[in-house]
Amino acid sequence: MDKQTLEQERLYLESVNAQIDKNKATNSKKIKANKENIQNQKRYFADYYYEIRAGKGDDEFADINTSIENLEQQNVALEKTNDRLSKQKKSAYFGRFDFKATTEDKPKSYYIGLGLVQNDQNVNLVYDWRADICSIYYDDKTGNTSYTCPDGEVRGTISTKRQYKIENSELKYYLDSQMVIDDDILMEQLSKNTTTKMHEIVSTIQKEQNVLIRDTNFENTIVQGVAGSGKTSIAMHRVSYILYKYRDQLKSDDILVLSPSELFDDYINDVLPSLGEERTFTTTFTEMSRRLLGLPFESRESMLARVISKQEQKDFEEIAIKASFEFLKDLQNFLNHDICNLFVPKTLAFGDLVIEKEEIKDIFFKKLKNVPIHTRIDVLADTIVDRFNVPDPFKDDLTKRAKKILYSKFLTTDLVRIYNIFLRSIGLEEIETIGAYDIAPVLLIKENLFSLGKSFDAKYVIIDEMQDYSPCHFYLFDKIWNCPKLYLGDVFQCIDRTISANYLQNLAKLTHSKIKYLNKSYRSTLQISVFAQKILGKHIAENVNRNGEEVECVTTHNCANTIEKILDIRSRNQKTKTQSVAIICKTRDQIRQLQKESEIIKKFKILDNSHALTRNKKVITTPAEAKGVEFDCVIVPYASSKTYKNELDQNLLYVSATRALHKLYFVSDGHASSFLVKRQKNA
Repeated sequence: MDKQTLEQERLYLESVNAQIDKNKATNSKKIKANKENIQNQKRYFADYYYEIRAGKGDDEFADINTSIENLEQQNVALEKTNDRLSKQKKSAYFGRFDFKATTEDKPKSYYIGLGLVQNDQNVNLVYDWRADICSIYYDDKTGNTSYTCPDGEVRGTISTKRQYKIENSELKYYLDSQMVIDDDILMEQLSKNTTTKMHEIVSTIQKEQNVLIRDTNFENTIVQGVAGSGKTSIAMHRVSYILYKYRDQLKSDDILVLSPSELFDDYINDVLPSLGEERTFTTTFTEMSRRLLGLPFESRESMLARVISKQEQKDFEEIAIKASFEFLKDLQNFLNHDICNLFVPKTLAFGDLVIEKEEIKDIFFKKLKNVPIHTRIDVLADTIVDRFNVPDPFKDDLTKRAKKILYSKFLTTDLVRIYNIFLRSIGLEEIETIGAYDIAPVLLIKENLFSLGKSFDAKYVIIDEMQDYSPCHFYLFDKIWNCPKLYLGDVFQCIDRTISANYLQNLAKLTHSKIKYLNKSYRSTLQISVFAQKILGKHIAENVNRNGEEVECVTTHNCANTIEKILDIRSRNQKTKTQSVAIICKTRDQIRQLQKESEIIKKFKILDNSHALTRNKKVITTPAEAKGVEFDCVIVPYASSKTYKNELDQNLLYVSATRALHKLYFVSDGHASSFLVKRQKNA
């Protein structure tokens, strides 16, 4: 680093830090003044209530309330800005580029940080990473480039790209780079120990990630990303970007995230606040189904525990059928035709008012044949009510009564009975209780029959771990949300069924989506990433060249004892003793077995849907519950061909292996040759 340039950079950082402090102080004064103003208006309101009421009355009351609301909203925004500035003060910016537009005489320096920092003359000292011009920092090398803004395309030249390492408001070093994000900075971030929370990645966003984050075409998008490619981080940063770019049209409440579990909710819920945005509404499919269905059902977690543990062919065959596109096609045909035959029209008499059976039949089966049953019932009810010619205040109650009478003309409206009629029609066994793969079909029947309403309304929806859902789920999502959706997942992490090679193309056709691929993995070391791909027996990912320790495959006759030795070695190593460790077992039975055999392992917290457990550095869990989360070290016990036998088991191992950032152990129980050693040799 050039000494003169280094000194100039330090002086610039000092000026930015000073301005941050000044801006925070100014904001604090405004907050205080606003609070005093609010109190004064409330006091005036109380002191002169009767005089106001006798004078302008409601108009003045409304003006006072509006003024108070505006001041309170200003304070919320100012406090939010100060929170962001406090965080940004630790590292005011992370990058800089010098850009000269073709219409300008000389280049201008643009410093990029978590948010905007302006001086007293409203000159930008630091640009928000989401600003239009900042896209070229992530996308381009030095040289000719362009970016798009509301005024159109701006062409020009980048002459300098610089990255900074700033800690606790102090410049540690800077690097000039010809590349998008310099390997030194990226590797430093990737080499850090994991935490119990996902964090923002604005300083290391890669070009392919930036394209997805800044996509301005609000189309349905499927993102197929290998393990560790940053899918969920991209989704959270995309939310931050669109809330910034479309702040006049969108607010955080308009965006819904369908998360795989409550544990995962907790893992990601700090990302948006760290980026200066409010948390979005987040729910799980299980929680959503409880509210929409109103019937007991088997959760996906329970189903996986049962199926993975018992490994019964009947279960796998049922899942394969109900998770197929053919099953959805049969259900669509049933909903469009056969279910309608449950309605038996009859002549309705209301005193002198008579509506003939043939008229009802004509409206229901002919005039409305292309709409859902609930719409047909609505139209019929409105037709009946209109014949009464009653005043508007009485219409709602009369409409409800008319609907009740019409629904009574169905042979059955019991959702499970109707679903069983459908299952019989395609040659499948009836169900007694609603299984995990029955929830979406039953909800589709309910949506057709009664409508699901607007309980989960949104303007943009993110659906994570898309490989966990069937075509019926995706068809249901389109019924619930008539808005753009971002689907994220990895077909290689599907652990309850085999996904065909043309699955994504078929899914894109069903959901009217474009497909984007993320093939570069940033999570694990090169050694772990290569090892994990050999488990699958195929090369599916580009690996970031972050070298680490070799994966250790250990054969033993006592898994618990061997794991204790591994843990002891790590606890005595200064570098690894504070790292997070996860023991990932295939089943809950294995967890119980290990904890029974070892007092040390017994102290490990069982990681499940209890989100409080993510705060523990030592956990024991299963692949199904560890998906999406990462750990510094992962230990996989009983990794032999006796335990992991088939293709789906191999996916379980792949999921387990790809949870590891820095170190991975596979411990075979010694009862059979190591499944992994065989695969590694054959790959």
